[in-house]
Amino acid sequence: MAAVRPAVAVAAKFTAAPLLSASSIFNRTPAKINVVVRPELPQSGVTQADATASQVTHAMMPLAANAPDLPLLDVDFCGECLPLDQTDVVDRWKHVFTLFRPHISDLGNLRQRAEAFFPIIDPILDKYDIPDDFRYVPLAESALRPKAISRAGAAGYWQLMPGTARALGLKVSKRTDERFNVQKATEAACRYIRTLYNQLGSWSLVAAAYNAGPGYMKNQFKRQDHRDYYSMRLPRETRYYLYRVLLYKEVMSRPDDYSSFLLPAPAEQTAFRLWPANPWYRVA
Repeated sequence: MAAVRPAVAVAAKFTAAPLLSASSIFNRTPAKINVVVRPELPQSGVTQADATASQVTHAMMPLAANAPDLPLLDVDFCGECLPLDQTDVVDRWKHVFTLFRPHISDLGNLRQRAEAFFPIIDPILDKYDIPDDFRYVPLAESALRPKAISRAGAAGYWQLMPGTARALGLKVSKRTDERFNVQKATEAACRYIRTLYNQLGSWSLVAAAYNAGPGYMKNQFKRQDHRDYYSMRLPRETRYYLYRVLLYKEVMSRPDDYSSFLLPAPAEQTAFRLWPANPWYRVA
């Protein structure tokens, strides 16, 4: 998650940004220290995240060409339908599934973590009247790894920046970091999400603002004629962010509907082992 812009001081029922995370399709690979390094929002030009995504996409092209078609089912985020009548939306949706496809074997481990995590956060989401679909945001943010830390310093299940966490009432110091306390961090994240919704009035825009920051989104509103997440010009990470959250929702809630696409043919399984364990995360 991006650092909270000044506006914030006023104040997510699979495996991984997913088992992917970082917005979009970008890097992660397992390692012995449980620290997640995520690419951050681009400032200008081509970022490491863009370069990694391009490399992974190019590397997967031979396999993707032989893959079955992705089922295009009705999908919604908090009641807002994924507009699959738009070609660019379909392309992004297929892209996140294609990048996730080699890592379907990780789904079981993520399910186990989710079984312990969801019962804790679901009542808190209800308390703040936040739709259930936000239970998948931490999957996209941290793959439910409690000690996940980004390069920029975002930490915990919800990947809160230090300043954001403090503004939301959490203690963040060398001795105490409540971003790693699932209940306290979820309370803080829900307060933040509720504030964003009060400002933006759209759950898809809330998800985008959670990733890019509310200040950035408000600036974009001034520059663009519409407030539609799927049509807005946004940084690459943010453009793919909600798709990754939705991927987790779909694969966790109805995996059988996507099994024809996600489950590799026996001849492909050896080839899959050549790819990084997770293109979205790099764990140092």
